[in-house]
Amino acid sequence: MGKRITYEIHGQVERNSFFRVGKALIRVEFTGGMVNSTGVYPAQYTTDNPLYQQAIENSAAFRSGEIKRGKVDEFSTANNIVEDEAQEKEVYSDVSNLQQARAILMAEPYCCNLSELQNKAAVKSVAAHKGVSFPNWL
Repeated sequence: MGKRITYEIHGQVERNSFFRVGKALIRVEFTGGMVNSTGVYPAQYTTDNPLYQQAIENSAAFRSGEIKRGKVDEFSTANNIVEDEAQEKEVYSDVSNLQQARAILMAEPYCCNLSELQNKAAVKSVAAHKGVSFPNWL
């Protein structure tokens, strides 16, 4: 069993935070916050990585209440493996350059951030993870 936890920072639209894990620092990008006529929505970060969860929850920002837990989903890791294997590759044969590949990965249903797609290697990695193939480019 694993947990997918959404962390929230109220009152902020976006924020990059750094958390210490041993001697290393990990960067976490809280995004998606909004301030509009319907209200204030917190910046969020969702992860199922136990290392990131532990780093966030051991931080001073979490202990002081600046970062809070939002939604917590439990999932079975065995089911995720089966779903990943069953996932079919989506093939985009008309893509011939980096900009076209980025545009597809940033659009629905993939909704990737531009910050995840900074170079060709990153685009290849995200495409493989999302089950997307660009046979005429990659």
